[in-house]
Amino acid sequence: MADDVTGGDLYVLWRVGEVHLPRIADVFYDANRMLGGNASGSTSRAFRPNEAAYPGSSFLTSSVGAAWEELRVEMQLMMEQLGTTVLDTGRGVMNAAHAFEEADQANADLLNDYLRDPANHNADDPLANQPAGWATDYPGMPYGSWATTPADQQGEKP
Repeated sequence: MADDVTGGDLYVLWRVGEVHLPRIADVFYDANRMLGGNASGSTSRAFRPNEAAYPGSSFLTSSVGAAWEELRVEMQLMMEQLGTTVLDTGRGVMNAAHAFEEADQANADLLNDYLRDPANHNADDPLANQPAGWATDYPGMPYGSWATTPADQQGEKP
């Protein structure tokens, strides 16, 4: 099997695991952060209390606002789980690539040669490489998870 693996094959795995999947996770994490930001009070203006909490009560509530809050929390959690699953998939793809590299040093060298060759890989193109920590397409962390980054969780410096 290792004889059939080329540097180009490992490059495809590298691109999927390190370039494409983190950008896909970023979409879900952005949605998560946007939904989390809505918890800051902007929805309270959108769903003003306009009906009595119970008949005869002077305390007003918003049934739409309460329903939106439950939906918002559920959607926020769903976006976090999807983004994390995509990042985990990227780690799995990279584990497969590293397994090929460990099993066959010649193939590992092929990948490195492939990455160094400007005809195959443009190291200066941001879209052809991993998203940088400062870039808008860097996944970051979901809303409320500011203590760590995905790189911290992998034991790497961000």
